[in-house]
Amino acid sequence: MISKKLKLFTLVVAVSLFSIDSHAQNAPASSAIHTFDFELPVDQSIHYMTRQAWTTRNGLPHNSINAIAQDKQGFLWFGTWQGPVRFDGKDFDIYDDIRVTGLPDIGIFSIALNPCDDSIYVAGARGGISRFHDNRWLPLEPAPPFINEVEIDKNCTIWVSSSEKGLINYENNERVSRFTTEQGLPSNNVYQSRVDASGNLWAATAGGLSVKRAGAMRFELIDDLPANRVRKLLIDSDGRLLVGTGSGLYRQQDDKFTFEKLLPNLNFTISAINRTRDGALWLGTYRNGVLRFYNGELQQVNTDNGLPNNHVLDILEDQEGSVWVSTHGGLMQFRRSLFTTMQSHNGLAGDFVRSVYEFNDKLYVGTSSGISTLTKAQLATFESPHPLANQSVLSFSEYNNQLLIGTYTNGLFIWDGERVTDHLTTKNVLKSDEVRAIAGSEKHGLFLGSPVGVTQLKKTEKGWQTRLITTQDGLQNNYITTLRIIDNKLWVASVSGLSIVDLDASSTTEWQVRQLDFSDLHDAQLTFQISQKGPYVFLATDRGLIYHHQKEDTWAIINRDQGLPFDNFLAVSFDGDANIWLGSNRGAIFIAHDEFEDFLSGKTSHLTYQRFTEVDGMGSSQINSGGPSMIRSQNGRVWMSTARGVSSVAPSDLKAMVQIAPPAVIASVTADGQRVSYGGRIPADTQRLVVNYAGLGFLMADHIEYQVRLVGFDDQWLNRGSMTTSEYTSLPANDYIFQVRAAYPGGSWSEPASFAFARSEHPWQQSWFWLSLAVAITGIATMLVRARIRFLSNQRAQLERMVAEKTRELKGLARQDSLTQLGNRRAFDEQLQYEVKRCERSAQPLSLAIIDVDHFKLINDRFLHVVGDQVLIELSTLLSSLLREVDYVARWGGEEFALLMPETNAKDALQAAERIRQTIEDASFNHLANDLSVTVSIGVASSEHYPNHSALLVAADKALYQAKQGGRNRTELA
Repeated sequence: MISKKLKLFTLVVAVSLFSIDSHAQNAPASSAIHTFDFELPVDQSIHYMTRQAWTTRNGLPHNSINAIAQDKQGFLWFGTWQGPVRFDGKDFDIYDDIRVTGLPDIGIFSIALNPCDDSIYVAGARGGISRFHDNRWLPLEPAPPFINEVEIDKNCTIWVSSSEKGLINYENNERVSRFTTEQGLPSNNVYQSRVDASGNLWAATAGGLSVKRAGAMRFELIDDLPANRVRKLLIDSDGRLLVGTGSGLYRQQDDKFTFEKLLPNLNFTISAINRTRDGALWLGTYRNGVLRFYNGELQQVNTDNGLPNNHVLDILEDQEGSVWVSTHGGLMQFRRSLFTTMQSHNGLAGDFVRSVYEFNDKLYVGTSSGISTLTKAQLATFESPHPLANQSVLSFSEYNNQLLIGTYTNGLFIWDGERVTDHLTTKNVLKSDEVRAIAGSEKHGLFLGSPVGVTQLKKTEKGWQTRLITTQDGLQNNYITTLRIIDNKLWVASVSGLSIVDLDASSTTEWQVRQLDFSDLHDAQLTFQISQKGPYVFLATDRGLIYHHQKEDTWAIINRDQGLPFDNFLAVSFDGDANIWLGSNRGAIFIAHDEFEDFLSGKTSHLTYQRFTEVDGMGSSQINSGGPSMIRSQNGRVWMSTARGVSSVAPSDLKAMVQIAPPAVIASVTADGQRVSYGGRIPADTQRLVVNYAGLGFLMADHIEYQVRLVGFDDQWLNRGSMTTSEYTSLPANDYIFQVRAAYPGGSWSEPASFAFARSEHPWQQSWFWLSLAVAITGIATMLVRARIRFLSNQRAQLERMVAEKTRELKGLARQDSLTQLGNRRAFDEQLQYEVKRCERSAQPLSLAIIDVDHFKLINDRFLHVVGDQVLIELSTLLSSLLREVDYVARWGGEEFALLMPETNAKDALQAAERIRQTIEDASFNHLANDLSVTVSIGVASSEHYPNHSALLVAADKALYQAKQGGRNRTELA
């Protein structure tokens, strides 16, 4: 039977965390320490993989994902009941227009990659099959409905499994044959087919498994399997066939035509099979979720522990090693975690972790519910009646080779690794049972931070001697947050600021206390953790990371102004590669060592960082404050106390995660809204070129970084951060190559993806135009001089008048759209700049609306361009009739119009735009063509929120994009 635990407590976590042996197993039974042994390494347990789920809430068109495939570029493809979907890690491209795909319906049940030409084949419920290649859909001759699967063998032969008409064979994308019960199939309902290395054709049917041996004409039934529904087939890495049935999994034997049951106790209905590169066997089931069988260990994930639905439809391992599981309730990705997290379900004392500390080769984890220890092979938790059981821990420290444990309500415990040697509370020596921070010195004794000040403890022959340091001695506040002894000086952090106690200069009657003034460091007051590295002391505070150079006695702060995402930090530590980690309530911030060193040395003034959260394997983005809440262990890992367990990360894991660069792809290139083909030429009057691209990496999709360059304009690579769009305006005439490359943080850059295009010249920008003009003028002048020398003065005056008139005409044409007679883009830009300056002078708002005709390409394609032109003309007339005298409308380009509304705030502009949209929707265009209806999408922005020229344009354009993404025929406000 499958254990419910499924050896979940494999605590894979501990793997490579320590290089030391465990001592917990040597503790006597009377110590009441509950232990968990771990038998598997981290990457062998499904329960310690990072999981991420996608549903319709995240952009999928339907929650039932019937099939998964990955193309050679790296895109993931999903077959859904609302069409085929392409996924780049962030965005879903949904192909639900049957006029584009050529399919009879949008219900997709199978997707397959053709290895011969890297094209994607999709097939659906009504028998339609279509091929996606070079960004085009090419439909094939339909098969009988309903198609269960499309399989393409190594010879590029296509096998289509149908639910009623047997198995259909395509060659060169043409139907050539069909196999049914007349050829020996036990049923015409075929779920799947496979061709093995020997040329045998296997068919999984509703009546069992059958095979047509190589060279044979008929199928024969395999008797070793149940004569009922066989749904899934997989040719395993050893060439054997794996068969998923309604009563478990079967494996082919050496004689090739007999089978035995694999995992005899497994009687689930198998709905998906996949063997991953690490040798693990993944099984999807009909009602029991997903299983992973590895090294004799069977692990299960179902709806009880996060799977969207227990009916698994397909399983795929992508090019980076992530495993994708599709269900009737959505999609889930299983990937190797960057962070390793332990929680209460793994045996940790509690999920709310406040402090973590390494003592005698063990990691001590202090939670609000007790204490756990961790070594390489074992997790142990103190349980009742042990004196450390159920203690709410706030702080750890070390003193005289003993571990000091500060609690929330029960004072201080002193632990030698085997037993509690002392317990101090208010009943004996303490001033408060809440021990929030601990610092120790052989010379000066112990110091405990509490809500009533700092208590000094010294052990004498008469017992513990105590002495209190409070605001009366110079502290800024008695509520202590953290302590640290550096060079015989006690750094005392409170809720009102930081003070330093000079222990050597203090006497038995008076403390030498100096208050630090951080008013010029953004008035920082709360310090949560103090760390020392080299000549620097680092303070994690509520206003940023403060750093102090001890030798130079300088102070500075790092926060948003230097590039960090926010100001409040609760912890600071360095890993084994000297990279810096900052803890916050919004995740862990990572800054690479070289980057941080360059900043400290003044080589750069702006930091780049990476922020990691739950999607990277952390138990929670909330890293708590504690004494300490973040540390570096002996083997270089960083441990973090979070609101849902203790998480850790090793620099080697981070390096391994970014070794393979995510391939970069260019999704689309548009010129003034019109799609541009590779190698195409864009018109001379193009105002805006937009390139959309993506990095096809799924391990850390949210962290992918990009660099772009436009060869022919600027040959230097430009950092784009996580931006997946680049825009260029008013490019000069030239030949260009746009390139983009992608990388994970700190990793190598991918090979660049390239897109070549050219921008045409205006006639007057070409030499032949001026040469022809010069020749013509010279000829005319010569003829005039020879023919009418006496009328030279009159002809000269006439010529000057003609030139002046032509100049005025050209200027008018340069500012006017020839089709709609509205102002063109150039005129609009001049008007926009004028209105922006005028609104600045008058302190009145200015609103901008960009109007885009919905599905204009379909209007041109269906009714011809002459109708499309007439639509634009009538729209320009309609828009002009709806405007006030102070408003200004121009043709922005293509099917877009731009509208300026001076002295109009955002609310009124949105209402005006909505009236325009509604008026256009209600307008009749039947006089142009039957069944012609026109709608528009409008993006609105106001100078109230976007005061300058470019920001207003970008905001309105983004709002227009949101309107189109929201379904078109909408008005959106930026």
